[in-house]
This record gives sequence, structure tokens and C-alpha cells, in this order.
Amino acid sequence: MSYDLRIWEIPADQPQPMLFEEAARSVFALEGQEADAHPKFKALAEQMAAYKGCGEAPWLGDPVAEAQRCTRRVWVFSLPADNRMRLLHTVVRLANALGLSVLDDQLGLALLAPKTVLPPQRASVWRDIVMGVQEAGSATSVEGPSLDWARGTMRAELTALLAPLGFISPRQPLDLPYYHAQTQANYFRSTPAGGQVLTLASSTLNNEPSIIIDVNVFSEEIADVLRAVFPEQDEMYFRRQLNFYVGIFRGIFAYVPIKSHADLYGMLEEMREPVLGILETTRTSLGMESIMSGQTAFALPWSPNSPVPTTFAMHAQQNYGYAALISAWLYGGDDFAALAEAKRDSEERNVFEPMKAEMVERVDRLVAYLRANVQRKGAKA
Repeated sequence: MSYDLRIWEIPADQPQPMLFEEAARSVFALEGQEADAHPKFKALAEQMAAYKGCGEAPWLGDPVAEAQRCTRRVWVFSLPADNRMRLLHTVVRLANALGLSVLDDQLGLALLAPKTVLPPQRASVWRDIVMGVQEAGSATSVEGPSLDWARGTMRAELTALLAPLGFISPRQPLDLPYYHAQTQANYFRSTPAGGQVLTLASSTLNNEPSIIIDVNVFSEEIADVLRAVFPEQDEMYFRRQLNFYVGIFRGIFAYVPIKSHADLYGMLEEMREPVLGILETTRTSLGMESIMSGQTAFALPWSPNSPVPTTFAMHAQQNYGYAALISAWLYGGDDFAALAEAKRDSEERNVFEPMKAEMVERVDRLVAYLRANVQRKGAKA
């Protein structure tokens, strides 16, 4: 899918839009009007062509030739996937300086000259993108990507992917205790089931910049069961349910080394497909069950440590925690007993001896509670 920008100059006889919807209506009306070549479009295109912050030819095509071919009052062109947010920031900066405004349909933002963001309540989205781009610094280092570039670029790109889907990012990120890394940003949205949280963190491992994107999907219904069975635990435990890391679908465990720009953009491709699809599916309890049971199947790369082909559902079922087991009781079919036995066997085989008896007892305690106190809701219950 192309990422289109619309560049226009607010007509002198029209007031500056105060609402995003006003700006969008004005742009689409002007887009249908023919006009001679706009000198400001030409000036912007020449400055874009001269920009070397992302290599010699970062644009899709020749911006000068495209601007010369534009015979409308709105210039429409597309941004590439690589360095997308840095290039967007460059276009907005150059266009606004020339008195031109930019409509970004994908972000749902109008960036008006000289420095107005519509809608104003979403100005923080643009602020976070700009902060990420500025932190990243140059994208053309001959020594390879720096940690600042990796985490700044990823922050800008993640914000652009997640903000249009209703995710919000608090000003002060919360650390995750599961990784030895610095948290850069958290993204959260409420769902009919409960909520979804993505945490961006960074670190240096073996002298290489590394990025972690931790994904966690939780159901309040599952959390209520966990609260009842394991009251000694905390809220983070109750809500850490369907969790994984970006990289899992390419066989990379948690910390993704960013040795080249391609490594970072590979993470972004994985975010677009399949992670965003998984997030959409798991907005509901039934959607979570379809993922954790394998009804909606995703294969994982073969691992020499696994004797059988691995799937995302197997990861969810065997991972630390009990979300898949509780979900199977609530919404699954006739395979609950087999899943419970498999979870018990997994704890017996994989947990270190000092903890083994306790972890097996937890499975037994949970299964007993479900059978005695929780009514099933699945079609085969």
C-alpha cells in the first residue's frame, strides 16, 4: 500500500482551517482543480532532490520531474518504506518553510504552514515522530547504525504505525523488568477484551545496537481468574498474558541486533505483517482464543531445539503463564483436558527442579478452580 502525501498552498482568499476535516475537504476540492505548474512545488522538489540525509536517492522517482508534471493545485506523491518518517519530517519541514501545507491521510494529520498541527489533540503524535527523528540523527553513517539512530527511527516509525489504530503513548515510559534494556516508549490501547501494550526498548549487546519490541495482549476476564487463583501475585502478572516479541516470526529471540538498516526495516515489516493483524484479531476474547488455540494459525521458523514444527499457538500455550489454558476453558472446545495435561507436562519437563513441584501444583490448582468455579462459554461447552 502506498503512503501518499498531499502538498498544497492554502488559498489567499480562504481562512486557515481550524479543523482537520476542514483541511481535508479543502485539499480534496483543490485536488480536482487544474492549474499551471506551481513555483513553490518546484522549489520544494528541488530541495527534496538536494537532500542527502538518507542517501543519494531516497525518494520514489525524481521529485523535480514529478512536480513539473503536476497540473493540479495539489501535488500528490508517495513516500518509500525505508526512512519513511525521516523523509516525512523532511518534507513537512521544507514545505512549511515555503508556506506549503501537508496532508497525511495515513496519520490523520494536517501539518499547516508555518507550524500548526490538526487536529490539535493529536499534536503529540507528530511531536513523538519528530522527537524520534531528531534523536536518530544521521541515517548515513558509514560505520553502521548507531543505537541513537536505531531507537529514534523505531520510535518514529512505531508511532506512525500505531497512533492511527488508537494507541496512545504516555510521556513517561514504564520499564519492563523482563529485559536488561532502556525503555524508550510504551503504546497502549483499550480493547473489548481488555487491552494491548507494546513496549519499545533498546540496549547494546556485543557492541551492537539492539532493539526490543515487547507485545502483550490481555483480557480482563482472564486476569480476574488469575487474581482469584494467585492472589499473591501483582497486576503485571495478572495482565501479562498473550505476550511475544517482534522478531519471533523471523526466528530472533527478543533482542534484535541492528547491524544494518535492513535489520530495523525487517522488524517494521514484521510489525505490518503479521503483528498488526494479530493485534486486530485479539481485540476480542474470541479472537484471543482463535490465536492461542491455533484456529488462526501462524507458523514460526524451525528451531533445532524443537522436534516438531513450531507455531505461534504452541508459543502461547507453552509460554510462562496460563492465559491460553484459561481461554481454552472459557471459549475453547473439547481439547481443554489435553491442553491442561500438555501444560502440566511442559512444566515437569522444562522447569528447574527447585521450582518444578510448585509450578506443577499451580497448574493443578488453576484447573481445579476452573472446573469448580468458572462457567464455560464456548460453543462446545
